[in-house]
Amino acid sequence: MTGGEALGVRRLRLEMERIPNLLVIRIRSLGDSILALPMLEALHAWRPDLQIDVLAEDPYAAVFFRQPAVHETLILKNRQCTPPAGFSRIRACREIRRRRYAAILNLHGGSTSFFFTITSGARIRIGQEKYRHARFYHALIPSPFVVWQSAELHTVHDQLTFLRWLEIPVPAKPAGKLVLDGHARASINARLHSSGIAGSGYLVIHATATMPSKQWQAEKFAALADRLHELHGLPVVCTAGPREAQVLLDIGRHAAHNHRYWADLDLDHLFALIEGCRLFIGNDSGPTHAAAALGKRIVVIWGSSDSRVWHPWETQYEAVRRDLPCMPCPGYECAAYGSPKCIEEITVDEVFEACNRILE
Repeated sequence: MTGGEALGVRRLRLEMERIPNLLVIRIRSLGDSILALPMLEALHAWRPDLQIDVLAEDPYAAVFFRQPAVHETLILKNRQCTPPAGFSRIRACREIRRRRYAAILNLHGGSTSFFFTITSGARIRIGQEKYRHARFYHALIPSPFVVWQSAELHTVHDQLTFLRWLEIPVPAKPAGKLVLDGHARASINARLHSSGIAGSGYLVIHATATMPSKQWQAEKFAALADRLHELHGLPVVCTAGPREAQVLLDIGRHAAHNHRYWADLDLDHLFALIEGCRLFIGNDSGPTHAAAALGKRIVVIWGSSDSRVWHPWETQYEAVRRDLPCMPCPGYECAAYGSPKCIEEITVDEVFEACNRILE
């Protein structure tokens, strides 16, 4: 097969039934990576003999480690990581060609993922109709709304569209569970113990998000942590990424109690911390999706994004949100009000009551 020779759905299904290996390209965000797990699990359940490898960026690669559906995770270096791990772009390109994948499934669609797709040497390149440079793919997945015949789809369904299109069996409620590192779990348990926290008697607040329109104010997180601690007597661990430590400093400055503030956790340790908590509280963010994939109860403080598309998947949760005529929006700036009222106007009382309902 050469160039962008088109494959029909029947021919692609036959090819998928007999290819020996497949590379799934899932670069970029933590949430997208976690929400791809149901698709990988369903594909593995259909063909347990198919070698499924994943190309992921260093900050999010831990999502795919230890997953039974994933044979190997190829790590792409990310310049934001210190130190960066994995392959550079050129080395990743060479490694992918060396492995001679029969097919590439691109779940991202940006310029970086297209580069790896087009240079892979795979005889079958699969993408979506909406991707740029669509003519260079051999098979184009139609719009998810057409395939599912629905006007409202969660991101999990979006990433399952490939299987649905090929009539590969999809579970009614695909799970997508994270598999944790035992050493990270032991390390977190030891750290909790040394901090005076035993068992699952603690709450986790992850106070950051990717953009201001999704991030609740630090002083409100501080007030919430104080009130939950006073009512329920539970320790509160506030987390953030290493580059987001200022948010935790701001929470600590406003808080009346001495909560724990951890901004030094890698993903494996963050997942282990979340696994043991009684309740996870956060914005619409990757760690919130991690909590859902770990089956935790969640209170999510919602901002500019579409809750129908991004709500926590298959777990008990409450979303505290406003219903403004401008919602949802891309969220990069607030064109309607100048500042994001969608999240700024959510009160501590509203979130506190949602937490109490779930805890009780």
